[in-house]
Formats: sequence, structure tokens, C-alpha cells
Amino acid sequence: MNKWFRKGNARRYNRVDMPIRSFIVPSSPIRDREIYATGANYLPKVVIDKIKSQRLKVFEAVSKVQEQKELVTEITKQIVLALEIFGQCCEKISSGASPKLDLPLWRQVNIISAGFASIKKLQAASPKTHQYLALLEDKFIKHFYYLIFSIENSTADQFQVKGHLPKGFAIDKLLKSFEDPKYEKIPLVQTILNLGGLMNTYLEVYELINEDNYARQFPEEWAIKPANVSASGIAIHLGKRFELYTKLDVLIYIEGLNKILEFEGSVVDIRDNAAQGTERVAINFEFPDGKDQTLLQQEIQKQEVKECMKFALFS
Repeated sequence: MNKWFRKGNARRYNRVDMPIRSFIVPSSPIRDREIYATGANYLPKVVIDKIKSQRLKVFEAVSKVQEQKELVTEITKQIVLALEIFGQCCEKISSGASPKLDLPLWRQVNIISAGFASIKKLQAASPKTHQYLALLEDKFIKHFYYLIFSIENSTADQFQVKGHLPKGFAIDKLLKSFEDPKYEKIPLVQTILNLGGLMNTYLEVYELINEDNYARQFPEEWAIKPANVSASGIAIHLGKRFELYTKLDVLIYIEGLNKILEFEGSVVDIRDNAAQGTERVAINFEFPDGKDQTLLQQEIQKQEVKECMKFALFS
């Protein structure tokens, strides 16, 4: 049977799949390097593999472009390089290292922060393509400024953020429309679509870093995610990785009570989910507070009742 066992106690706790708002970070952040870091790995293998796959699709698509092929290929390479620089910065700050101390990298950051200069070459010959790439550039550069702000203003004691990252970009609607099957055979559209997907993967990495250093104080805004929950632990898919047995702070927000349940946990199992590009992390609660544990158990029981109500009853 699927049961969680509480250490040192023979009681059993039922597990149930339910959506939760949670905030999960290591209990011991990195404070002895240039930049404060939570200690989580925001570029685990499952994300790196996803990036490699998306990058391959980008260059497969651009290799089939006919019109303005050399220029479009040049621009594509420039954008991919910019994304890789962005990723290198994320990797460094997640380990507590400052990209500013890597002078070649920081020079690249300063160059890229001015935008994708080569897309202007398309403005006269291919105004529509230029427009599409300019929309992609707009989203990337605005996120890049947030990243640069954090790098320039963070210390070993605090990771500085401006707030939530911006949302609702025009490129998002465009990319959604490009998912229509009627565009499958158009190499230029596929190039832009795959570039957008690659960009979003990198931006999601930084968004996780940003949120882990900002969102703790806004529980009502924590993303709702499906999880397998018991009163003694949870299993949840995350876009970041913790080492096995890492001690974690696990906060669960109960909206109906407007209350945060706080648990100390330990990672007991990690499994890659390549299809989702996430890590399935199983966490056992250690010496949970009795009141919070009781409240969580009550929420689980409510969920079990909801599940039962889905089935028709016959007399």
C-alpha cells in the first residue's frame, strides 16, 4: 500500500494526490561566497538535457530556411549565444559565485545587454521576420536586466531582486499561434518557435531563482502544483534539484485558513521526469509540529472527501 511512515512511530498516514501552494528551499543556504544562494541546483541534468534537445531543434529548423538564410542563421547563432551566457550567469549565481568576477563572461553580458544588433539587418528586407525577432528580443532583454540587477546588487548575505519577473509579453501569444500544425512545414516559423521555447527554458531557470529569493513573503501567490501529500511528507515535481538527504524548509499555504504550515524536511528520493523537464522530489517531514501536522491531515481528509464525491452513489 502507498503509505508514508513517520520515523519512530507505528502510525500510518494516507497519501493523496492534491494541489498545493508550497515554498521549498534548503534549510542551509550558501552564505560564504560572493553572492547569497539558496543552495538548490537550478540547472539539473533534466533541465540541461531539455536545453540540449531544444538547441538541436533550433539549428535543425534554421538549416532548412531558404530566404535570407545566411543572415537568419547568423542572428539565430547570436541569440543562442546570448541565451547560453544567460544560463552561465544563472549557474554561477545558483552556486554563490558572482559572474562579475569572470571578466570574459561579464564582457559578454555587457555586449548582450544592448540587444541583438544583427536583427536590424532584417528590418528592410524582411520586416515581418524582424518584428517577430524584436518581440523575442524584448522579452529576453527585460529579463536580462533583472538578472543583471541581481548580480550587481547582491551580497553574501542577501540576494537582491526587484520583484516578480514581468509577464504578458507579445511574443508569448505569437509563439502560441505558431504551435498550429499549419506552420509545421515552415522552417522560419519553426526556427522562431524553437528559439522561443529555448529562451523560455532559460528564463524559467532564473524565474525559479528569483522567486525563491522573493516569494516567501507572498504565500497567496505561490504556484499551485499537484503533489502527493501525507501528514508526514510530500512528493512534488520541481524545476530544481536537491541532493539526497538535503534538509529543507517546506512551507505549505492553506488558503481557506490563510495559514502557512511550516515543516522541516529531508529529501528521501529524487527521480528525473524528462517529459516534464522536472525533478520528482520526495520529502519526509522530520519532527513535525503537531498543530501544523493536524491541519495538514484535515486538508488531506477534505481532499479525500472531494475525490469520493466524484463517484456516483447507487442505492
